[in-house]
Amino acid sequence: MSLRTSFTMHRSAAALAAVVLGAALTPSTALACDMAEKLRLAEEEKKLASRNAWSGVERSYEALLETKCDLSFDEHFLGAESARVLGKTWEQYERLERAVAIEDKAEIREAMESIDANYGRVDIRGNARRRPTIERPEMPFAPDQRKSIEWSQTVINNTGSFYGMLPQGSYVVGDMDVTVELGEEFQVVTVGKVKGGGGPRPDGGGGSNDQSAVNYANLVATLGPSFIGTSEGKITQLDDGGDQFVPASVGASGFAVQVGGEVGLTYAEPVAGVAAVLGYQGGYGQDTFHSMHLWVAGVLRPGEFRFALGPQYAVIGGRGTGVAEEFSRGQSQANENIPYGGLAWGPGLQTSVGYGLLDFDKLRGVVELGGSWHSDGARSYFGAGLRVGIVPTVPRFEG
Repeated sequence: MSLRTSFTMHRSAAALAAVVLGAALTPSTALACDMAEKLRLAEEEKKLASRNAWSGVERSYEALLETKCDLSFDEHFLGAESARVLGKTWEQYERLERAVAIEDKAEIREAMESIDANYGRVDIRGNARRRPTIERPEMPFAPDQRKSIEWSQTVINNTGSFYGMLPQGSYVVGDMDVTVELGEEFQVVTVGKVKGGGGPRPDGGGGSNDQSAVNYANLVATLGPSFIGTSEGKITQLDDGGDQFVPASVGASGFAVQVGGEVGLTYAEPVAGVAAVLGYQGGYGQDTFHSMHLWVAGVLRPGEFRFALGPQYAVIGGRGTGVAEEFSRGQSQANENIPYGGLAWGPGLQTSVGYGLLDFDKLRGVVELGGSWHSDGARSYFGAGLRVGIVPTVPRFEG
């Protein structure tokens, strides 16, 4: 083997090692790509487009972007078509750019040039608490342009701001006259607090656009199997100097039900609110417990999740057999055979974690896990359960 051949082999081995090392160290988008989901959504997008179900196509395209996979020309093009039909002109333009980067077609460039020749870029920055209105005194005749203006009205009415494209021309935004001009730069329009105004709120109300302090308000009701248990109590003395019987540790299964209301107090995500419910929890068997409680909780609603935590006050009636082992004063019966009964009460805490599964318009069907604790000073009481029920739907704008 010659020196030249040996050197060439060593150089090839070094190059191969560098490629392997680079591949190992470079983040791979393919690893993050959910290809099975991408293929499913792509097929769904095509079927929905064939039925002109463009709102569904839009949802499919947005879901395709979340797969982190590289999309095809057709997938971007169908996403652009759904945006066009819905009036989302800026999103249409961006998706056409992605499509033409994959396959440079003349008709795509012509569509982009047509948008540039008729639409301007605007960044309307309004106040989310007092949302402005946007009007065009003379609406254009072209359906796509009318749809674009209607989409901007929807976005501003729900968020107070708008970032996108509008047909060239004169508008009234809040109490300001605004002229949308052609160009590649975004025209910034800052709108202050707007007094009055008209247009519906996202919660379905009408009249003023002034956002109220309450985002939503509705019923809370849950029902499901539960478990209630106690720690072993401490012996306490009665006023006459005797000892009071207290139960040994107890566990019993049954069901729980809660009914009350929830009010949303914020609009920013995650939406926060407060809930107050009256509840019953029962445990049945050799030992029987009936617990009534009032629970006031702070609530967080990120997406479809619902987290609640807060203080409760409970009153429990119990009856059964078996007193604490500590109670041993020469009684004729064994501790486990001594009956007990009575009432106990005290403060505590309760929490729940739920997830929305069903849509009932202004109410949302949920499944949740709950847990509770309270003490009467002599023993602690614990509760847990799986519940289903309804909670208020959080009004959100899906742009």
